[in-house]
Amino acid sequence: MRAFTTLLAAAATAALFAAPAQAASVSPSFFGVMANGPLDAPGVDLVNEGAVMKTNGVGTIRLPVQWPQLQPYASFAQIPESTHQYFTNVGGIPTDFSTTDAQIAAAARNGIDVTALVVRAPSWAALKPNEVFSPPREPAAYGRFLKTLISRYGPKGNFWSANPSVPKRALRNFQIWNEPSLSRYFPVTPWAPAYAKLLRASYTAVKAADPGAKVITAGLPNFSWREYATLFKAGMKPRGYFDAIAVHPFTGTADGSVKILSFVRAVLDANGARTAPLWVTEISWPSGRGKADANQNWVTTEAGDALKVDQVYRA
Repeated sequence: MRAFTTLLAAAATAALFAAPAQAASVSPSFFGVMANGPLDAPGVDLVNEGAVMKTNGVGTIRLPVQWPQLQPYASFAQIPESTHQYFTNVGGIPTDFSTTDAQIAAAARNGIDVTALVVRAPSWAALKPNEVFSPPREPAAYGRFLKTLISRYGPKGNFWSANPSVPKRALRNFQIWNEPSLSRYFPVTPWAPAYAKLLRASYTAVKAADPGAKVITAGLPNFSWREYATLFKAGMKPRGYFDAIAVHPFTGTADGSVKILSFVRAVLDANGARTAPLWVTEISWPSGRGKADANQNWVTTEAGDALKVDQVYRA
């Protein structure tokens, strides 16, 4: 699954795409990577890995926060007695913050911003419990989970008071799902009306908990401009649904990626979202040439990937 196994050496995530500008005008937080894959392995020193990122110019990580990992059970009665100590009561829902605590702390210690990619639904809240990436049965339940994250890691989050040695770097960017236009990540047909409802519920919940937080749409791949036109037709509006629009402009060249963004920009302008920023939350080129069963012309080597990422950042 490409979006969830991207190697740090190969994947870039741009926190914000703006018009071409001089390097001096680009915020350090513009440059980033996906923070998963190898970093999810047991025993990884997240603080050290974060230091390597920071040294190499990374200002932002896009961190997958998987709802079932934090709230796998609907009630304490369902939890095995031997694991009770790992869970905190959040509105009656047992919640295990241990994994995200370590991730958020490592980023904060290295002065790296976090964009939380909030995905999946636990079986007790899922529309299709047997589907790994099932959306929630009730969008409001997903919204409540977003509020849980803000109460823990937001500007007034209890994580910071409980860990005074960690430099406070509040979590204020929330990306709502990943590539819902692909059925493997959002197994609902038609996808657009269901995702628009999820986005609306998420925006309402996040703004109620932290008015200054940003809500970013799921990054859309492939013919993303067409998909955004479909979303507007399905009920998404330029206000009350998002603060920024995300795109995954995968294609053969850096110029092609920029062209995709111009197509998306035109759709936004035509639908009243002229001021909405574009965020590129995934962009890379697979470095599996000669190593994987992939013959597409955009598959390259590690050196080729590095060159193309350099080109697309400059573009």
